[in-house]
Amino acid sequence: MTRLLIIFILSLTLFSCNNKSKESQLKEKELATEQADTTQSSLGAQAADVDTQIPPIVTKNTKKSKNRKLRFLHYSNVDLRAYFDDGTIITCPRCDLTKENVENLQSNISEESLQTYELKDDGSLLIDGWKHEYPYVNKKESYEGWAMINYKWFVKY
Repeated sequence: MTRLLIIFILSLTLFSCNNKSKESQLKEKELATEQADTTQSSLGAQAADVDTQIPPIVTKNTKKSKNRKLRFLHYSNVDLRAYFDDGTIITCPRCDLTKENVENLQSNISEESLQTYELKDDGSLLIDGWKHEYPYVNKKESYEGWAMINYKWFVKY
C-alpha cells in the first residue's frame, strides 16, 4: 500500500514538473520576442553624470536565442550577474565590475544559464518564479548595485 502511495506521489510530481517546464518555455519565447523599452525613466536623472555609454554586445551563446543582449547588470563584492533579454541570468563569481569581465560575460559561449527571470509590470525581476529583485540606482554605495537597468548604463567602469 505504501509503495503504491509513493509511486502515485512521484508520478504527480513528475507530471506537474513537466507542465511547469512547458509553461516556462512559452514564457521564455514571449520574453525573447518582446521589444526593448527605450523610454527614459526617472532613473535617467540620476545618471546625468555618467560619461561613458557602452553599447550592448550581441552574443550567440544560447540554445534558445541566436542573438541576445545584456539588459540588466548587477555587481557586488561577491559576484557579477548579467541578465539577458532572452530571460537568462549568467553569474560570474568573484568578478569585479570591469570592462573585461562584462565583455567576458557577454561573449562567453561555454557558459550556460542556471537561472531565469521575468520582467514584471512594476519593474521588478521575478527570479526562477519565486524571488523578486527590484533594480534601482543607489549612488551612496560603491561596492554593490545595478550598473545597467533595462539597457541603460548607470555606472562607468
